[in-house]
Amino acid sequence: MKSNIIQSQQGKINIVLQHEVQKQDHKNENMKMIDHLLKDFIGLEEVKAMIKEIYAIKMMNEKRKMYHLSTNEHSMHMIFRGNPGTGKTTIARKLAEICLELQLLEKGHFIEAQRADVVGEYIGQTAIKTKQLVERARGGILFIDEAYALARGGEKDFGKEAIDTIVKHIVLILMYKYLTQL
Repeated sequence: MKSNIIQSQQGKINIVLQHEVQKQDHKNENMKMIDHLLKDFIGLEEVKAMIKEIYAIKMMNEKRKMYHLSTNEHSMHMIFRGNPGTGKTTIARKLAEICLELQLLEKGHFIEAQRADVVGEYIGQTAIKTKQLVERARGGILFIDEAYALARGGEKDFGKEAIDTIVKHIVLILMYKYLTQL
């Protein structure tokens, strides 16, 4: 393996490691698998590209770890939007399968929730229900069907509290992952 040292204009030094790469006549097997698993979904080019990008970032981080370089934790949170019946839930289920196969998720399970699964009936219940649901989904995919319904409601509605709790736990999960890498 040879390396090149490149100094940037900002005074940073980058070391570029270069392996002798064997010629490959075909794409990476996992990229082919992504294409195969999503072939039945017409369109969705952005989703297909996003999954490939997430996988590429994972592979890049693994290579960086091999050379004791810092890695970046990337969020895999997604928002699917579209009219009812356009396959948002179906593609989310498929993504759980793909992410497990690519080892992007620890467990790869899929939890589908509705507004009623996160919004409590009395003060204090919403945060508890939401936290329990987020914890159950850890390592997999939490899909909140018609999540926009959480933002609706009046002054005495607990939907906003559910949103706040979800966001809080997403941030805490990301912070935990970052701190455990130090």
